Amino acid sequence: MRCVNQDVMKKALILLAFILLSPALLAQHGHQPGTRTSGNFRADSLAVNTIIQQWRDNYNNGHAEKVAALYTEDATYLTQHFITGVVHGRRAIQAYVRLGVDAKYHIDSIRMKEFHVDRDFSYAITRYDALNNGVKTFGVNLVVLRKIHGRWMIVAHEAAVPDPGQAVRDLKLEPGK
Repeated sequence: MRCVNQDVMKKALILLAFILLSPALLAQHGHQPGTRTSGNFRADSLAVNTIIQQWRDNYNNGHAEKVAALYTEDATYLTQHFITGVVHGRRAIQAYVRLGVDAKYHIDSIRMKEFHVDRDFSYAITRYDALNNGVKTFGVNLVVLRKIHGRWMIVAHEAAVPDPGQAVRDLKLEPGK
């Protein structure tokens, strides 16, 4: 079991490195983040936003299986609310989502803050507002998608809920840097 978890963590770290480096790599090749080298950026943006809204609607309506259907079979979901921090595979993601659905958590809204796409790879950064156990909360998501046979599918998803009690409040940026 330890080898499997290490393998999943390696994949997650590689994916994170790819996401962080993608804008720099695209810029080196003359592409700006959020633009496309081919295809229809507006249509892809709409399709990805639709997936995000389907995620919310299916979650709120108690359909964990429909939420899970938005992910590839080998997708990875990173979350601080699971003991290992990593939920791997569509079936496990469905079981994890089922816990929130059964607890009657509710996603009030999900708003796309940033969206980048290049050919068949995309990622969206979103912010959500939710009601969990009667407590208003918010969080952020990084949703990574691939277009597979003409259909956008979630391949990786990270959800983070900031802790206001321990959060850094000011970055104190140096001028000109």
